[in-house]
Amino acid sequence: MNTPATRRNDVRRSSKQLMIFFVMTFAWSWTCWLLTPVVQADSSFAASALFFLEVFGPSLAAACLVCMTSGRAGLRTWLARCLKWRGRWAWMTLAFLSPLAVLTLAAAVHLLLGGVMPPSPAAGHVGLLIANFGLVFLVGGPLGEEFGWRGFALPSLIDYFGWRTASVVLGGIWGVWHLPLFFVAGSAQNQGSIAAFFVLIVATSVFYTWLYIRSAGSLLPVLVLHTASNWWTNVVPILPSDVEQHPYLFVVALVVAAAIWLLLRRDTQVLKNELAS
Repeated sequence: MNTPATRRNDVRRSSKQLMIFFVMTFAWSWTCWLLTPVVQADSSFAASALFFLEVFGPSLAAACLVCMTSGRAGLRTWLARCLKWRGRWAWMTLAFLSPLAVLTLAAAVHLLLGGVMPPSPAAGHVGLLIANFGLVFLVGGPLGEEFGWRGFALPSLIDYFGWRTASVVLGGIWGVWHLPLFFVAGSAQNQGSIAAFFVLIVATSVFYTWLYIRSAGSLLPVLVLHTASNWWTNVVPILPSDVEQHPYLFVVALVVAAAIWLLLRRDTQVLKNELAS
C-alpha cells in the first residue's frame, strides 16, 4: 500500500528523471537539427536522415530512461500502459475529426472575410493522401514524440501541478523544443510566426492532456490526434506562407478559445476519476 511518504518519494524520483528526460530530449533533437545543414553539402541523404531522426528525441529518451531504471520488463509494462485501450471510441473519433473541424472553420472565416484559399493539395490524390496518414504517424511527429511528452513526462507533471498547470508547462517546453525548425528551410514552421506557433502549441497541449485523461491515460487517442492535426493540413491548406498568414492565425484563435474553455470547466474530480479508472 502506498503511504503519503512513499508517494512523495516516488514524485521526487520522478523529478530527477524528468530533468534527465528533458536534457536527453533536447540534446538529441537539437543536435540532429544543428547538424542537418552542416552535412547537407556533403550528403543530402544524411541530412534528410538527421532531419527525421530528430523527431524521435522525446520517445527515445523516455524509452532509454524506463529501460535503465526498470529493465526490459519495466519497458514492456510502460509500453503496455501507454497503449492500453478500453474501447472509448468517442474519444478516438474526436481525436481524428476535431482538427478537421478547426481547420474548416478557420478556412470558412477567412473566406467570409474576403480571403482566398489555395486549392487543396489532396485534390485528385486520394490514394496518396490515405497513404500519407501512415507516413505522418511514423516520421511526422506522433510516434517520435508522444511516448515522451505524454507517455513519460505528463503523468509526473500532473502529480506535481494538476492537469491544468501541467498542460501549460509541458506545452511551453514542447514549444521551445520546436524552435530550431523555424530556421530550417522547408519545415512547416519556417515561414510562420514563432509567437503564434508558441501560443498554438501551449493551447494544443491543454487539449492533448484533457484527451489523455479522458482516455484513462491511453496514448492511442493522443497519437491519432497528433497524426490527424498534421495530416488534415493536406486537405485544408492553412499552414502559414509568405503570401498568406490569416487562416493559420484563425486556427490559433480557435484553439486558444477551446483551451480556455477546457481550463475553466469545473470537472476536475471527473477527470481525476477518469485517470484513475
